[in-house]
Amino acid sequence: MTENMGPLSGYRVVDFTWAAMGPYAGYLLAAMGAEVIQVSRPLKNSSSTTAAITQFFDVGKTCVKINVKDDQGKALLIDLISKSNIFLENFRPGVVESLGLDFMTLTKTNPDLVMVSGSALGRGGPDSSYVGYAPIFSALSGLADLTGFEDGRPTEIRYPSDLTSGAAMAFSALAGLADNRGGGTYIDLAARDALTWTLSSSFATNSAERSGRLGNGHERLFPHGLYKCEGNDQWIAIAIADEKQRKSLYGLIKWMGEIDQNEPDPTGDEKQKLDECIETWTSARAPREAVSELQALGIPCSQSADARDIWEDDHLRAREFFKYVDGLGWVAAPPWRTKASENHIYPSNDMVSARSRVFHEILKMTPESIEYLIERGVIG
Repeated sequence: MTENMGPLSGYRVVDFTWAAMGPYAGYLLAAMGAEVIQVSRPLKNSSSTTAAITQFFDVGKTCVKINVKDDQGKALLIDLISKSNIFLENFRPGVVESLGLDFMTLTKTNPDLVMVSGSALGRGGPDSSYVGYAPIFSALSGLADLTGFEDGRPTEIRYPSDLTSGAAMAFSALAGLADNRGGGTYIDLAARDALTWTLSSSFATNSAERSGRLGNGHERLFPHGLYKCEGNDQWIAIAIADEKQRKSLYGLIKWMGEIDQNEPDPTGDEKQKLDECIETWTSARAPREAVSELQALGIPCSQSADARDIWEDDHLRAREFFKYVDGLGWVAAPPWRTKASENHIYPSNDMVSARSRVFHEILKMTPESIEYLIERGVIG
């Protein structure tokens, strides 16, 4: 095995997760250099426990299959956890306990284990047994109610809810390592809590009035939003933060309206007319042309990029954001850079080498034993 570089180099993580939240947590830990072993059930025609759209989160991990409902399989997983630093799981409360994979049991063989349990609503409290996915997280946390257009209904937030919760799950694993003073550390993380935590500013407002949905607008900044450009479904984002930027924009688009240029937040018809004036100007220009003119005046703006725009972006290419990995193809590297080191090294993860690493090198099983358990469907 080629050891990855990074702050978690030398640490081993057992990633017993599924869907998106948990796999994303393991993906982040792998990006920080940990050896992450993802364990899934042996299923026909399936290589992962993650949903089809999130199988990218297998990147950087060593992926094997173990049937934990078989006594031998469960024993193998417990043995693997005993030789690891972190154990991640994000099943409904009660599932891992029923499998004998609870914290008290696991620390009998690994007293220093950091275990992170991620779930919709956490353990403890009247709603702990509820099953939840990303749209449920966003609705319960208050995020959905804050998101959407002023005259519309709350907006269902899916993928970002999983990723935010998964990032919090990875962070909590790091906190567990830092806090581990012997005796192990157990962390109970609720996705709803993770999302509500990010909305702290909404609870700190001095106003007793209920805040409304703002769409692409902003409570203090204006103009602020997305404006249509020339072409099919082409847009740019503009965010004006001060009077100088505002005056520059008004001069560029030749705004002759009645809005006081010192007033940052016009309302009603005046605001609508100004937005229409901006979009009249942007819609006559291609996104890059509009952005170039605006940025030349120091006005914060950017093209609303699609996947192709991101792929062709010169700045991302210069930072080696995309990396080609043998056996995987093009993948996204972590967004952070470590001085004087390669952005990221991805280990090979073909099925044969993964089995050899986990079952032979770590668990010390003989080739004959491995083949026997494969034939029985205990491992894969």
